[in-house]
Formats: sequence, C-alpha cells, structure tokens
Amino acid sequence: MSAISPAKNFWGEVTSTIDWCEENYTVSPYLAEFWNTITNLGFVFFSLFGTYNVLKNRSSKSFILAYLGVAFVGFGSWCFHMTLQYEMQLLDELPMIYVASIVMWLTFLADPKSENTIKVPLALTVYSAVVTWSYLIINNPVFHQISYAILVIGVVIRAIKLFNTVPKSYTYEVPRMQCLLWMSALGFIVAFILWNIDNQFCSSLRSWRSTVPFLIGATSELHGWWHIGTGFGCILLYRVL
Repeated sequence: MSAISPAKNFWGEVTSTIDWCEENYTVSPYLAEFWNTITNLGFVFFSLFGTYNVLKNRSSKSFILAYLGVAFVGFGSWCFHMTLQYEMQLLDELPMIYVASIVMWLTFLADPKSENTIKVPLALTVYSAVVTWSYLIINNPVFHQISYAILVIGVVIRAIKLFNTVPKSYTYEVPRMQCLLWMSALGFIVAFILWNIDNQFCSSLRSWRSTVPFLIGATSELHGWWHIGTGFGCILLYRVL
C-alpha cells in the first residue's frame, strides 16, 4: 500500500490505462511515481548534450529538431508518471510516435542516394495521424507499443543501410559508426528487457523492495532504467546519422 493516504494524493484517482510497478505516492503527494518521474531528466540531459554537439560541430540544424523532440518526450513522460492521468499518458505516448517519425525522415535526409521529395515526410505524417486516430479509439497500450516499435526497427534498418553510402573519403568513420550503432542497440535491448521484467515480475520486485533500505530498493525501479536506456540509445543513434 502507498505510504501516503489517497486523500492526500494531489492528482486524484488514477485515470491512465497503465499503472506501472512503482508504488504510487510513496515519496511525495505531488509525484504519483517518484522514480519513474525524475528519471525523465535523463531525456533532457541527453537532448541538451546532443544539441550542444550539433551546434559545436556545425551539423545540420534539422537534428536539433530531433534532439528537442527527445526533450519533449521526456517532458510528456514526466507529466504522465507525475500524475497518472489519461491526458498526460497521451502527452507521453503520442510524441514518441511523432519524434520517431522525425528521426525516420532524418535517415532519408542523411542518405545522399535518397531523393529529397515530399513523399517520405508525407507518408510519415499520414502514419502518425492514423496511429493517433486509431489509438484514441482502440485505447490499447499494446497497439501504441507495436506502432512505435515499427518505427524504431525502421530507423535501425535505415541506419545500417547508411553504412553502405558512406563516401570512400570517409570510410575511416565506419568503425566508429558501427560502434555507436551497436551501443545504441544495446541500450534499447537492455532497456526493453528491464521494462519487461518490471511488467512480468512486479510482485516479486515490490516484495524485495519492502525488505531493503529505500535507496537500495530504488535500483529495482526498472521502468526508470528503461527511460535512461532508451534516452541513451536515441542519442547514440542520432550520432550515427
């Protein structure tokens, strides 16, 4: 049970379709899920670091849009885990689709063999609109997760394809790009595994947390590690592009 009385819960009853493994309102009446909320600061840090590198290296300013998108996803996720309200859940989940679509578009802009036509951004806009409309009707988180996974897999495939388009004068960069891509993939894979453990073994995790000091138990808030892992994976993937 929560350590704070439900009457003191600032945001009221939970209305989101998902309530994660972290116990609600155990730290603050203003943060429904304390660790799941504050770990979103990682998205902001990664975003600022990436934006700094874009400006420092004078890279394409279009990547700033992608990095700011990561920060916005972190903001939406912060609001969702802070409140566990349905409206904030949408603010968390839908921008994930939009930002992933932007990154997919950037993989085409980075490919010298691709024709920069309106077709790709138009197709991604339609995809995002259809997913948004469908999700509001279906209201099933699994649908959102599959829709997001399709984009992420597509981005990874496009990133791998870019290796074959690197000019000969820049082939020395390929090993570094491969390393970044593998590290990015590792970040996503580890985050995904931890996310599933958090979902499937919640009762065991909660039982263990009740037997150890607070800060030690916090290390088992695996959804928070999902935030850190995916943010890390995103930034490394952007650097490949």
